[in-house]
Amino acid sequence: MPTKVRLHRAEIYVGSHQAAQRLMRQLLYEVEFLAKIRARGPYSANILSTSIRSESHNVPSGVTGRVGSSLPYASSVEGGAKVHPIFPKALKGVYRFGEHRRPQLKFFWRKAGRVVLVPHIPISPHTIGRSHPGQKAKRYLESSLRDVAHRHRMRVVTFDL
Repeated sequence: MPTKVRLHRAEIYVGSHQAAQRLMRQLLYEVEFLAKIRARGPYSANILSTSIRSESHNVPSGVTGRVGSSLPYASSVEGGAKVHPIFPKALKGVYRFGEHRRPQLKFFWRKAGRVVLVPHIPISPHTIGRSHPGQKAKRYLESSLRDVAHRHRMRVVTFDL
């Protein structure tokens, strides 16, 4: 005796959409977890690591998600930074008194072992006009995404924005 099967499009859509949401939440959780581990380092004080968040969104074509940090320097850590000058902003209370009254950079200098106030980052004679030596890209987000995708047998496709 033949059996009839009737598929209701709305139920199929709801079921597949819920499955996609569950998968997206799981993937985002794994990427966020790995990225938090990889974003730690000797200079970060774990501020970057604790700022990493993930979120998913429902869109008409399915589910999307993103993982990242809202810190202003997060993209420099992820993608690296070229050699560039650093100059102080005129912030209240960050002036050195005496013969020069101008804005100062205030930061903890590991080599000196203390907090210092300077008008610019000390540089060597052959790098005049360049204060920051730059940094290599850490790729904590990209490598986490690639590892999670590989574990779930998915493919990562990159594109330029």
